[in-house]
Amino acid sequence: MPMLLAGVATSQSVVTNNQSQSAPVTANPPPVDVDNTSGAVAGVADATGNSLSVPVTSGSLSVTSNQSLTGDVISNSQLNVVTNAGSATMNTASTGNSSDVETVTGGGAVTGTLTQTVGAVNILATNSISASGAQAGSLSTGTQAIANSQGFVTDSSPVNVTTNQSSAAVVDAEDGGTLTYTGGTAAFSASAVSNNLTGTGSGGAAQTINATQSTTGTRTQAGEYAYLGNAQTAQAASTASDNNINISNQGGSLNVVSNQTNTAYTQAETILSSYEFGTGQASAYSVANSVLAANAGPYTGVDNTQTNSGGVVANSSFIGNNGYDASSSSTAMGNAATGFACSDCGGVISVNNTQTNTGGVSATSSVEIAASNRSVTSTATAVGNTATYYVSKPSR
Repeated sequence: MPMLLAGVATSQSVVTNNQSQSAPVTANPPPVDVDNTSGAVAGVADATGNSLSVPVTSGSLSVTSNQSLTGDVISNSQLNVVTNAGSATMNTASTGNSSDVETVTGGGAVTGTLTQTVGAVNILATNSISASGAQAGSLSTGTQAIANSQGFVTDSSPVNVTTNQSSAAVVDAEDGGTLTYTGGTAAFSASAVSNNLTGTGSGGAAQTINATQSTTGTRTQAGEYAYLGNAQTAQAASTASDNNINISNQGGSLNVVSNQTNTAYTQAETILSSYEFGTGQASAYSVANSVLAANAGPYTGVDNTQTNSGGVVANSSFIGNNGYDASSSSTAMGNAATGFACSDCGGVISVNNTQTNTGGVSATSSVEIAASNRSVTSTATAVGNTATYYVSKPSR
């Protein structure tokens, strides 16, 4: 009698997640007070309503997740410097719903449906630097406010998921402050996003993602306001986005079905001032709906629908007395979509794109120099709908 060989069973993990947060969540640590230090100075404030993390190293995964937030999420941080702060770093983040699914080499297929909902609440992150009359070797600040955040990371394992994100929140990131002197870099950034979805595939992974995003809150805004006395390198950037999808892949096929709707007012504003400067760079980027699907693989499919009726504004300015190189740039867009396939991989792209914008789009940029400097660059770009789909060699 021939021997019967038993089949190898394929293991599967099943995750069912239901999270609801209705009370306020606040991160408000005491101010970081510095008199005179030559070492590193750091401050962190991080507030999150609901968080889910699912890493998988073997077997397949089926996940069903529902996250709901109806309470404010607020974080605040403050740095006060009397004379010297050495190297200073301040990071502040407020997130309504956060979900991350990750598979590494050896993991199986990922399937599921993930839903995130934020009500008419406040998602607020603020960061402030008070160092008038003081100096720092370098200074870096990062302020981020996100209503819904969903991420997928896969190495060789296929992903086939449906995501739904909706936000009725006011999302606001505010950052800035004063500093008299730095011989290094003073870098300030503020980012506000209502709905954010990212996917990263490598090692021959294939991804199929069906994503719906809706923003109905009053506004999504990021403000950056930095005032310096003397800085070798001064940088300030603000970014505001209502619905954002960013999917990259390598090796396998990529299919993205996206549906984005926005009615909120969207604004990014940056004001950077440095009396004396080596390099001064101010930028503001504001977009209602944005999709990026890039694949260094054989096939990229994009079925994209974007609708915006909210106003989109980007304002950027740099102000200085004397220095070397000064620049300001602002970009405002109603709907933006980009798709890429790899020609070296024999890749092809299939696109169905529909974009409708009825909201006003405005971008302003200015540079004001009172005395003398070496170069000045100022650019402002405003676009209602933009779509770019192409097949070419990947950049190295």
